[in-house]
Amino acid sequence: MYGKIFDSMYDSTLADDWRALITFQQMIVLCDADGTVDMTPHSIARRTGIPIEHIEAGLKILEAPDPYSRTPDQEGRRIERLDDHRPWGWSIINHAYYRALKDAGTKRENNRIRKQRQREREKAAGECHGKSVTNCDRCDSHAKSRHTDTDTDTDTNNSASFDAFWDLYPRKVAKKKAQVAWKKLPLSKQELAIADIKTRYQGVNKQFIPHPTTYINGERWNDEINESGKEDSIFKQAERGMK
Repeated sequence: MYGKIFDSMYDSTLADDWRALITFQQMIVLCDADGTVDMTPHSIARRTGIPIEHIEAGLKILEAPDPYSRTPDQEGRRIERLDDHRPWGWSIINHAYYRALKDAGTKRENNRIRKQRQREREKAAGECHGKSVTNCDRCDSHAKSRHTDTDTDTDTNNSASFDAFWDLYPRKVAKKKAQVAWKKLPLSKQELAIADIKTRYQGVNKQFIPHPTTYINGERWNDEINESGKEDSIFKQAERGMK
């Protein structure tokens, strides 16, 4: 059983008679989710420990019209009988209204707590031991943990694209140096290089093909291919090599 008692009750006309006030409070506590108190006055008295005469007097006031009530539904009555043929069992008239107020208040409180926790998390992420996390010499692990996922993804992508480049490149020399150079390239240039080597060195003798590191650092995919064809290119490269 649970019911929220609003402090406005103590400023209403209910406060004019303490018997009505405490009876209504107990009914709010005893009612079900729909605002129903399906009990006799004697049952209410036994459950609450309040003398039956006070409960009966309070019920009489609560059932009566009240022109000064804040909520004038049912002429300001607070409760109404469930059935006309029996003198017990009541429904709290404005229960749904006050339950909605309670839910709205609970929601605001939950939002307040959520925002407070968010601010605490942001503060914890931005400060550590009185310094910013990035400048805290006692918490290098913070910086490492922030970048672990991103670094792992980047390394995986670089490794996969380099493997594709290395498989296609016809002259396999100094792989580790080539891999270091490859990691410095943005993805767009990696894609250009892979597309270029699929055709650039077809039919070209390996001795006239630059080392992969030289190709990457020099961005050779931007070089023009000799329009006279591959064979002519081979001889010209050989001729240049003999000079």
